[in-house]
Amino acid sequence: MIKSLLLVIALLSNSAFATKDEVIQNLSRFFNGIDKKDITDSPFKGVYEVITYNPIDSMLISEDGQYLIQGDVINIKTRSLIQKSSKVKNLKLALINTIKDSDKIIYKAQNEKYQVHVFTDVDCPYCRKLHNSIGQMNDLGISVKYLASPLASLHPKAQAKMQKIWCADDRNQAMDDYNDSGTIVDAPNCDNPVADQLAISKQLGVTGTPAIFLSDGTHLPGFLPADKLLSKILVTLGK
Repeated sequence: MIKSLLLVIALLSNSAFATKDEVIQNLSRFFNGIDKKDITDSPFKGVYEVITYNPIDSMLISEDGQYLIQGDVINIKTRSLIQKSSKVKNLKLALINTIKDSDKIIYKAQNEKYQVHVFTDVDCPYCRKLHNSIGQMNDLGISVKYLASPLASLHPKAQAKMQKIWCADDRNQAMDDYNDSGTIVDAPNCDNPVADQLAISKQLGVTGTPAIFLSDGTHLPGFLPADKLLSKILVTLGK
């Protein structure tokens, strides 16, 4: 059941109860830019939640400032994850919303009920699998908004290909053609948003593709079939 281990790092504090200033001082050697407003009570006693911004994430630290807890925390009785605050999701959503629709590749559902943003890499096999299911997603009322996150360490040629796709007169057709046959559109170079979107994906903590973001900022890593994605959306929306 429990696959995640808690990574506990001693932060060299001698006080039984640290002030927020002391917590910031201890964390500053590892994380920059933490402010008092970024340290809040967590869902359980004796532990703070601390927001970080690059990448956007949160971590748990003991109130004595001595232990940093990274990973999932599970309620043994209910066997459910302890939910952290919604601030991280809100920050991620706000960052995604800075990207104009005109800079995305959008597959809009005819009877749109839901929207997801997907950071993709055209040379990622699971991204191709997701692309092949877009028709099913659209049929379920899910519109897909593509953003670029080419992973150079795995696919060194992907960024150049994606820049060509984003420069095409018909981006959707160019994306479909590459997914179907590996054909890259012969588009002239243009001022494209691929590098900027890649930088945003890193700030969001994206380390693999596809990376799906729901309308509340929830991050779902990896491929999901259309029906399972819909189930995740409905659970998130409380339906």
